[in-house]
Amino acid sequence: MTVNEVNKRTDKTPLGTLLSMLMSFEVLARYLELELKRNQVSLIRFNIMSALFKNGGEMTPSEIAEAVFREKNTITACINTMEEQGVVRREPSTNDRRSVKVVITEKGWNEANRLSPVVQELSREALSCLEKQNVEELVETMRTLRENLLPRVAKTSANGKRQEKEVSQRNR
Repeated sequence: MTVNEVNKRTDKTPLGTLLSMLMSFEVLARYLELELKRNQVSLIRFNIMSALFKNGGEMTPSEIAEAVFREKNTITACINTMEEQGVVRREPSTNDRRSVKVVITEKGWNEANRLSPVVQELSREALSCLEKQNVEELVETMRTLRENLLPRVAKTSANGKRQEKEVSQRNR
């Protein structure tokens, strides 16, 4: 049996379904990485800029990390680079003097405007193999899965251990 024949077989078990979803995600992420790279943008940078754009152009680093589902130190490193390149700047938070917010600069808005049509086309290309109804069903299915799993993931710290609050509540 060839690799293509193996990949075309469908395993309808829960594990097979999960593995198929993971493989599809990996292929999609790689596709986006390659295409964004042609436009001198990394996938993480794109995700950060998208999160900022959706939130009016400013967020705290912790909010960004949560929105793009990455560790805060990864976000901090990327923000440092983006700040050096002038697409974002850090400003003291007006709500909390101990906190900073990351704000898109004019150069950053220009980058977002330049990339918007590129990403729109990438989205159309990536989803062109699906009927509109299938896309709508997929979006709903993925939303349901995300809403089911996010609370479980949110209760786990970066090192994979359950947070103390939940552990102490369970021990009562």
